[in-house]
Amino acid sequence: TADAPPHVPQYWRNTNMVRTIDLSSYVVRESTAIASQNVHTEPVGEYYFPIPGGLSEHLAYIEVKEKKTDKVFEVEKVGSDSVNQTQYYKIYFDHRIDPQEKVLFIVKTAYIHELAPYPFEIAQTGRQNLIYRGNIYGNSAYYTEKQKTNVKLPTFNIIGYTQKSGSVSRNGNIITYGSFSNQEPGAFDELSIHYEFQQAILTVKGLRRDLEISHWGGNLAVEEHFNLTHDGAKLKGQFSRLEYQQTQYIHHETTMARDFSINLPAHASDVYYRDEIGNVSTSRLRNERDAKVLEFRPRYPLFGGWNYTWYHGYNVPLGDFLRYHKSGRYILNIPFVNPLHNAAFDHVQVRIILPEGASNVKVETPFPINKETHGVHKTYFD
Repeated sequence: TADAPPHVPQYWRNTNMVRTIDLSSYVVRESTAIASQNVHTEPVGEYYFPIPGGLSEHLAYIEVKEKKTDKVFEVEKVGSDSVNQTQYYKIYFDHRIDPQEKVLFIVKTAYIHELAPYPFEIAQTGRQNLIYRGNIYGNSAYYTEKQKTNVKLPTFNIIGYTQKSGSVSRNGNIITYGSFSNQEPGAFDELSIHYEFQQAILTVKGLRRDLEISHWGGNLAVEEHFNLTHDGAKLKGQFSRLEYQQTQYIHHETTMARDFSINLPAHASDVYYRDEIGNVSTSRLRNERDAKVLEFRPRYPLFGGWNYTWYHGYNVPLGDFLRYHKSGRYILNIPFVNPLHNAAFDHVQVRIILPEGASNVKVETPFPINKETHGVHKTYFD
């Protein structure tokens, strides 16, 4: 255990904490239900939630909601503790909690790059195993009277997991640790789970989205450049085309990635899919009720450690995303990314090309971004 950092006031005592770790996909999702009591002599409206330094670097998402009403509470990233290597997030409740009163809320987080293949290499049709390492106890900057941790796995084939005498049980693909009583702030006990994960682990190392507005033609032209990597267990030895042909009937059971799909706007037209060589013909456009789906197959399958780059584009009516405000300004409302199924994103760049003469440009994003720049884009007149 470790003492609470001195800059975190000990105004709270967690009476109960239930943490669920979902390892069903390559993105590790945690949901922590907390019942906390104000033990201070005055009303308090803020609560500190810690995330270990190594884990915070891979944090992709954090959200806090009141348990009963699902009301979302504001969350702010605040200072880190270099001694304990912990990053703190401050939660602002919608009202100040009176002394001895309790508040019930749920903290949801998601992390990428927290799972590691083991062994590191497998054959073309081999089985892939992953290792998850974490903390048996939930993250807390306060004393916790009672808590437990549930781990949900995507398979019943669990090779090994941390055994804690008298405090661990398993029911199918769910492992439960606890309950534990009277844990100090920052309590830690290593958790390790080794299990089978027979899915491709896809990471978009880089995505560049170009969106060009044309008032003249009432058109929004979109082009997206992808740099994709398979981060799963690497292919052992050389790729065998003969083995690939002979094992076609079990390709769906391997970690190889060969088919992809991306949802496009319902009114998308003039859709194309190309790579560095040129046009790729192994694609089709499927119509659904509220969207169009671009389904495509690369020139080669992706095994662990392999990369693939491509770009696709389309046109869409500008009126689907642009509206005119009575203040005399235009408002463009677009998704930040179009998700690639079962893929995590490392870096995304969105370039919005406005008509010449556009001024007083303001940008609002659904989450904090690293950098915003304004410049000049040169293109062809016709």
